[in-house]
Amino acid sequence: MGVLTFKASGEWVEGLRIDTRVRNFSLSFDEPPSLGGKDSAPNPVEGILAALIGCLGIVTVVVAREKNLPVERIAIEAEGDLDPRGFMGQYDIVRPGFLSIRFVVKVSGKLSEEELQWLLDEVKKRCPVSDVLSNGTEVSGRIERT
Repeated sequence: MGVLTFKASGEWVEGLRIDTRVRNFSLSFDEPPSLGGKDSAPNPVEGILAALIGCLGIVTVVVAREKNLPVERIAIEAEGDLDPRGFMGQYDIVRPGFLSIRFVVKVSGKLSEEELQWLLDEVKKRCPVSDVLSNGTEVSGRIERT
């Protein structure tokens, strides 16, 4: 299998709300009132946490199935610390992105401590979203008149 290209598009609706499209799905983003939005949807950094949880969950299921591990249930929590001064234009003081992200994957099933540790290590190695967040994927862009 060669390199796959994933695509998304989006449009500003009003206030700070952005509606996006990915294949046949729509995702909206906004900011809470404390950051100037109307709180009509999660903000983009919450979307990153949700994407990380989705990826960790999918990879955990895939790896557990590959190794026939007796996983019965998976629940995941994630949180990240962000200093809003970077978002507000003070990026010379602090970066605008997450300063750190932490997650916990809770697995139910009859797995030994060694199997749980191996599963965590393998999931961290194979999760594309975790890799993007951990390894500074190049992001490029341009702005153009329509």
